[in-house]
Amino acid sequence: PSLYHFTQLTTWVFYKLFHAHPWPWHLLFITLHALNGSIIYTITKKLFFSSGMKNGHLVALGGVILFSICPHISEIIVWKASYHYLQGFLLLLAILYWAQKYQYYQQYKYAWLAAITFLLSAFSLEIFYITPWLVLSLVTFYHFVFKTDKQVFRQSLVYLVLPLLLIFLAHLVLLHSITGFIISHLGDDIKQPLPEWLRKPPVRIFHNLFLGRFFPFNLRQHIQNFFASRKGLIICYGSLGAIYACILFYFPKMHPPGKAITLVFFWLLVCLALVCPVWVSDIQYVIYDRYSYFMLPFMYLILCYLLFRIIPFKLGAGIWLLYAVVNIFFTIKVNRYWNESSHIVNNLSHNIPDPGNKIILLLNVPANLNGIQMIGSRPHSAFKQIYNVSNEKKLTNQVWDVLSYNMVSDTDGAHVAIYNDTLLHVTLNQWGTWWWYGRLGAISYQNEAFKLNLMDPGHWYELILKHPASDYLLLYQVGDHWKTVDINKKNVDQY
Repeated sequence: PSLYHFTQLTTWVFYKLFHAHPWPWHLLFITLHALNGSIIYTITKKLFFSSGMKNGHLVALGGVILFSICPHISEIIVWKASYHYLQGFLLLLAILYWAQKYQYYQQYKYAWLAAITFLLSAFSLEIFYITPWLVLSLVTFYHFVFKTDKQVFRQSLVYLVLPLLLIFLAHLVLLHSITGFIISHLGDDIKQPLPEWLRKPPVRIFHNLFLGRFFPFNLRQHIQNFFASRKGLIICYGSLGAIYACILFYFPKMHPPGKAITLVFFWLLVCLALVCPVWVSDIQYVIYDRYSYFMLPFMYLILCYLLFRIIPFKLGAGIWLLYAVVNIFFTIKVNRYWNESSHIVNNLSHNIPDPGNKIILLLNVPANLNGIQMIGSRPHSAFKQIYNVSNEKKLTNQVWDVLSYNMVSDTDGAHVAIYNDTLLHVTLNQWGTWWWYGRLGAISYQNEAFKLNLMDPGHWYELILKHPASDYLLLYQVGDHWKTVDINKKNVDQY
């Protein structure tokens, strides 16, 4: 329904080539990210060079290096469900690259390449929504700042911008005719109170530029609550308005390098506006970082401009080096969590007791480890899908992911108590890790196999079996392994 047809096609092709082997996928993702960084460097280096920016190549290179070592890209690089973010950004950057090439060479092949690529990107990821506006800002900038010929400007509008706008509008009509919405993926979630929209950009800047996600919990919550308050919003957007007013007032008097970084600032704001409706994690390390991926290079380019252009060079270079080291430190921290989560998922998905012909109930499936994506729970078992992709011998049994939960350490898990032939209690071994079902907080529900009464969303639930207990294989997770519930042990906690 989200019209991700090109994404599905390319993912299917790569799956046919790589299957579930981790190394080819990982090398593909690293290559795509490196390609994105290379194109950003190429575009901005050319932009800064044409503006006469001193140390422009260092600004471009420093920004791309930070883009490549920061901890905020780990979800994009490691979690294979994020493939379309890499692909979508690559398609946008390719279009922007060809639009820039057209400004210098006026060859129609660049306009054709841009239009065809945009048509593909319209069936890849919603980032294509901002592509026409980035291209329009680029060609307008080249005309009014770099003084490209009027004919080149008119041709750019007709051959570059207009086809993109027509494809964009046609896609919205197609999407609305199929789904009833004009915003893919989000649907009715686009309808949020205005403060909820406005709080997210400053929170993302706090998390990504200032590494706020790694602050102590209470301090982090205090700062995030400030951004959600009326006072915080007034200060944030009042400051942004003042910056814009200064740009508008001083723009005609600015030297070309200042105007060039203003264009990058505009691109940053457009990327932030794109993700205003989507979720941002207030408590965990990595989850939803994929939504910030597009803004990161522009944010770092602005930072490097300030460090290499505004303050003394040696001081700026020292600050940049220190900032890079801090980013690497937290990248290593995050990668260790990925390593732990991968170890747990691999062990769980390769080692379960022989179920025979029994119904399998997975009583506590890990959803994430401190925001690192793991297995989770779905009506059509997420664990069964992962198991069957990872093993030659397939599970044909009926499998139910009863509930999932957040892990905060690699030893977390649950314990079980059997009270009679149909009633059991499942309790988390730790507090504050919460029960989930799908992508939402858990609620009571039932199906043909059981009835679940959620007694405490953060701790325990009651499960009533609808068939004799001997029909089930009841498994609970502790650390990196499954334990089997002994249905003959009544009124005692099984750890």
